[in-house]
Amino acid sequence: RWLLRPLLYLIASSHVRELFTLAVLLVALAAAWGSQMAGFSMALGAFLAGMMLAETEYSHQVESVIRPFRDILLGLFFISVGMLLDFNALWREFWLVLMLVVSMVSLKALVAAFATRLFVDSTFKAVRTGLTLAVGGEFGIALLTLLLQNQAIDPAIAQPMLVAVVLAMVLAPVILANNKRVARWLLGERGPPKTAIERED
Repeated sequence: RWLLRPLLYLIASSHVRELFTLAVLLVALAAAWGSQMAGFSMALGAFLAGMMLAETEYSHQVESVIRPFRDILLGLFFISVGMLLDFNALWREFWLVLMLVVSMVSLKALVAAFATRLFVDSTFKAVRTGLTLAVGGEFGIALLTLLLQNQAIDPAIAQPMLVAVVLAMVLAPVILANNKRVARWLLGERGPPKTAIERED
């Protein structure tokens, strides 16, 4: 961490974009390799490298040079997740998957809304925040994928959960686009008047 800042300064002062990109990749790969040699996962090392790079004054430059790699790897990640999915489980255990999706989204929304309510003075804002954070995320998929690969969980249990997380991610655009309406519906509130005549009344 102490060497990273002067190293990035030296490389950035050369004004060679390719050299900066290679340095960022080297830091991430070296941290992943060092983590694996220490007996931890490579993902943990890469995560720590990302945290260290984000704490430097070159974080915005790092983000710009790493974005193409991020997009490609994110695409490969979702392709690999899609190959792991058993879509027959969706039809075979439809009601179980539906119950898991509703339970997961509701529980995440409640926890996030309650935590937000402690710091804001508006229940409406807290509920909207809870709905926004209730959607599925890549972390859940990555966790379930690791459990499946290491045979730490029965596939009969993991597959419905994996399908539920993916469905929650698919529902994310709908939830995000309509979080204000859903929050008002949950709280029994009415929105502001849409027309000038209604506003005058």
